[in-house]
Amino acid sequence: MTDFNVEQESDFDWLANFYASQGAINHPCELHGLLIGRLSGGERLNADEWLRLVVEHMGLEQLVQDDKSERALTNLVELYTNNVQQLEEMAMGFSLVLPDDEFILSQRVEALGMWVRGFLEGLALSAKGQLQTAESDIQELLRDLVAISQIDDQAEDSEDAEKEINEIIEYVRIGVVTVFSEFNGQEEPEDDQSKTLH
Repeated sequence: MTDFNVEQESDFDWLANFYASQGAINHPCELHGLLIGRLSGGERLNADEWLRLVVEHMGLEQLVQDDKSERALTNLVELYTNNVQQLEEMAMGFSLVLPDDEFILSQRVEALGMWVRGFLEGLALSAKGQLQTAESDIQELLRDLVAISQIDDQAEDSEDAEKEINEIIEYVRIGVVTVFSEFNGQEEPEDDQSKTLH
């Protein structure tokens, strides 16, 4: 979860509510994965490009303009800048935008699969030819992510399944930071990074 909250909503909650209110055709978790994939492949977006990507992902011509959408646009820009900062600083605060443990396990597993599919798509778009020439450990990690993107969401709620999904989410999170480091030429955490989007 990022540093800001909207009436104590998690990032997933407000983003899911925004998607629902706009009649979006795709999953909000996939959007966050898509963003992180594009950032990890070395791409940076300005505010207009990012918001166009959001509308396109929703499958809309344009947003329904109201007070909620204005607030959501502000949140979306903050989501972008917070994630760029956390990734560039290799911050432990970086996390996947996913439903929390109040949701049933099958919904959380489905959301994780969607997130990873979005990530892989965004990475393929931004890293392009670099993926084929990446180090073998990165190639192996990407194969793991492909497998996770096809995860079975029919899991029954149980303590073991709960533990397993949390371990997979943490594996993906660490994997994302590793991929980001690989394609953004970062060896050490950087404190003073210029941001494209303000």
